[in-house]
Amino acid sequence: MSQPSPLVQPLLLQFQQLFFISKLVGVLPQDLDKFRQKNALEKSRNGMFYMLGILSIYVILYNLLIYSFGEEDRNLKASQSTLTFVIGLFLTYIGLIMMATDQLTALFNQGKLGEIYERIRLVDERLYREQCLVDNFCIARRIRIMLIMTFIFEISILIATYITLVDYTEWLSLLWIVSAVPTFINTLDKIWFAVSLYALKERFEAINATLDDLVVEHERYKAWLAADDDSAALGNRTRTVDSNESQPPQYDSNLEYLYKELGGIDVGSLRGSGSKHRNKVAPIAHSLNSFGGTVPTALKPQQVNANPIINVGQESELSNATKVEEKLNNLCQVHDEICEIGKAMNGLWSYPILSLMAYGFLIFTAQLYFLYCATQSQSIPSLFRSAKNPFITVIVLVYTSGKCIYLIYLSWKTSLASKRTGISLHKCGVVADDNLLYEIVNHLSLKLLNHSVDFSACGFFTLDMETLYGVSGGITSYLIILIQFNLAAQQAKDAIQSLNSFNDTAGFVGAATEMDNVSSTFYYLMTTTKMTPINY
Repeated sequence: MSQPSPLVQPLLLQFQQLFFISKLVGVLPQDLDKFRQKNALEKSRNGMFYMLGILSIYVILYNLLIYSFGEEDRNLKASQSTLTFVIGLFLTYIGLIMMATDQLTALFNQGKLGEIYERIRLVDERLYREQCLVDNFCIARRIRIMLIMTFIFEISILIATYITLVDYTEWLSLLWIVSAVPTFINTLDKIWFAVSLYALKERFEAINATLDDLVVEHERYKAWLAADDDSAALGNRTRTVDSNESQPPQYDSNLEYLYKELGGIDVGSLRGSGSKHRNKVAPIAHSLNSFGGTVPTALKPQQVNANPIINVGQESELSNATKVEEKLNNLCQVHDEICEIGKAMNGLWSYPILSLMAYGFLIFTAQLYFLYCATQSQSIPSLFRSAKNPFITVIVLVYTSGKCIYLIYLSWKTSLASKRTGISLHKCGVVADDNLLYEIVNHLSLKLLNHSVDFSACGFFTLDMETLYGVSGGITSYLIILIQFNLAAQQAKDAIQSLNSFNDTAGFVGAATEMDNVSSTFYYLMTTTKMTPINY
């Protein structure tokens, strides 16, 4: 038995390119065949083993990379301060920790992720029944743009660092490619979250646009009613003027003799011509000749409306509170469902988002700090040798901060779009100006107020512009502190070296003086021995 065709296309239909790349590099463990056949994300045991194998290979290659390029790190503690050594050692593995967090989280939540996209498909069907359409083709275009930008940044950083700062004459230098794996894996995972979040924002905005359309439609309807009332009043005034102009002349007693001569008209019937009811028919003096015969007159042609169109305006849905109540209830229920989907998405990506924000904060600060160290001709960790080149440093900072800023901005805009629905709903009540509709709007507003959605990183901080401002201030503060500690450490090291140099010089001078004293004593003894006589 054939299954009924869905009303709307599933959202995952736009994720095909992203899914194939993610499946290849080990970002998602879901079944590839099921995705091709049904555009659905389902669990896969083979995918789980493949993902664990890929993760193990990445970990081994990354540690081999650190060992191969660790000659500079072995001498870092001796040549630089302990602070620089500890920062370099910790940040060397933070990229690997971030990548492992993304992959393990995707592995544990592979069943829940498919349920989220199925719920989004059901939401789209409910919106379609309410004539609220969502364009998913912009999702595929946005995914392609993100993938292209990811490849451009990753390849630019990798090639520029490899050519400029790596000794590519050795075959072990090929391991430098592994240094780009953690950030690439993390970016693919965050593209899934960002695009899904954008899809939720589009559905919130579609609901808001539908409510705004109801307001605009009702305003047009009210304008049409006002124009119709004005035209009706103008028509009444026109008919009054026309009736006054077409009213027959009043009877004049001085012309009584003339009426008698023109046809024997009953003058008594015209004596009360001042009355309204009797004066509706006037004597037709021109229809008879002087001999009492009728004079043929041309008939007045009747005016026919060549365009008999009745101007009837379309009735607004808000004009009938009972009728529009069902639609408003359905839209608010869909809004509640989208909020629940957003909360579920936030739960799935809480730890990856937290690791990304921590990585972005630390890498941004460390990259600037190591750039300062490079300008002072100080040694830096091997995996941060990109800080030796300011141009490469700018690319790294733009790429790292761009991911964090975009996710924060998109989360903030999605939250605002969800809260704007209550404002659009109240506009419907204001423009309708109906007591029953006011009660409906107030009841639904309480529901919307209790079902707002906010995105956070494991509850530590909310993803909004205030957090972005705080992170920017924190980076600046810690960077200043690190530079001050580095200056103090360098000054202390210079003082110790100066003291050691002074001690060495003083010791050399003391040794020379002592040798001179010994020589003088020896000379004195010799001369004394020669000059003193020996008595037997």
